Amino acid sequence: MCAYAMPSGIEMINRAKEKDGTPARVLLVGVGGYGRVYVQATRKLESDGLAVISAVVDPLAENSPEWPALAEAGVALFKTVEEFVQSENEADLAVISSPIAFHADQACAALKAGMNVLCEKPLCATVEDARRMVQASENSGGFMEIGYQWSFSRAIQDLKSDVMAGRLGAPERLKTWVSWPRGSNYYARNTWAGRIRDGKGRSVFDSPANNAAAHFLHNMFYVLGASRSSAAKPVSITAECYRANPIENFDAACCRVETREGADVLFYTAHCVKKKMSPAFQFIFEDATVDYPDSGEIVARFKDGRQKSYGDPQQDRMRKLRHCIRRCQDPETDTVICGPRAAMSQTLCVNAMQATPTHEFDPTMVKVEDQGDGVKLTHVPGLEDAMKEGFERDLLFSEMNIPWARQARHIDLTAHL
Repeated sequence: MCAYAMPSGIEMINRAKEKDGTPARVLLVGVGGYGRVYVQATRKLESDGLAVISAVVDPLAENSPEWPALAEAGVALFKTVEEFVQSENEADLAVISSPIAFHADQACAALKAGMNVLCEKPLCATVEDARRMVQASENSGGFMEIGYQWSFSRAIQDLKSDVMAGRLGAPERLKTWVSWPRGSNYYARNTWAGRIRDGKGRSVFDSPANNAAAHFLHNMFYVLGASRSSAAKPVSITAECYRANPIENFDAACCRVETREGADVLFYTAHCVKKKMSPAFQFIFEDATVDYPDSGEIVARFKDGRQKSYGDPQQDRMRKLRHCIRRCQDPETDTVICGPRAAMSQTLCVNAMQATPTHEFDPTMVKVEDQGDGVKLTHVPGLEDAMKEGFERDLLFSEMNIPWARQARHIDLTAHL
């Protein structure tokens, strides 16, 4: 099978610009939070003549540090995508980085209006919304990509090419763990952090698995996808969810997922930890083991002694934006990297995790430390060690006889395939 050769850097949109000659018009939906990163990246492309910010949709835009410069530049502001559509403004690409609860409605509205869409991760909260986004994308004349930046990286694309071509042998087991401390300021940064539903009852399912660490759960399914734009399908999940912070949803979890492709996927993540560990993964195949040990480079070690480095998937995080700009400028380019169908496997797992009981850690186990500036870190000593041990032994917490662990729940997902 031939690998899809991704051009490097700005080259991939320069080619399209030479063909089309006009910058892509970008609608920024959400300019606070992670939306600030998109503002800065789009303004850089604007200065290079590759894109132009058509307008902003954000009812709270004035609260963003990026807004004064945008307002000074004369960028139009709207409260909703529908307001923008009814105006005289136009856009080729809607970049959606609004709260999770708004992804589905805004993406579908943009597609219906004739725009292409880059929707920030996660895809959405519910399986029902995910299906709606898939249908809207496939019924439109445009495209929708989901902003899981690792999927767009050269490192993951090269690894996926080798997996699809069978160069590593049949997949057997993929596992990832990530220990990312999040203090009280993280949960106070907006009105929906750590919530199951927002103040108006809209599903959010905010947790490590559906926000900060969602990339790394999705990545395992994506790497196993049989085609460039597909992901492995989960057929069942066995999960455990826990909570230490004074929030509504869980802040620690582990799970084992059986996939239709035959490989198991194991995932461990938590925010109620003290020690930060960047995502580490190990993908075990019939003929090779692929390691990414707490950042650095992805390296495959083959049973015949060969090694292959794929590079660092953390590099060039805005490749996803340039890819979408290129697709807008060159209609003949139809390469989908990470559409809603590929992103839906993560959504299925998150919905199943939401259906499992969330167990409170015993208060005597939980420590609260002052981090300064009024920020407090709530953490469970030893939780990082438990995640690491589970990762190394391919076991869930409840399978390691840990005193605080509770029985996992098994959920069949075949009805969703």
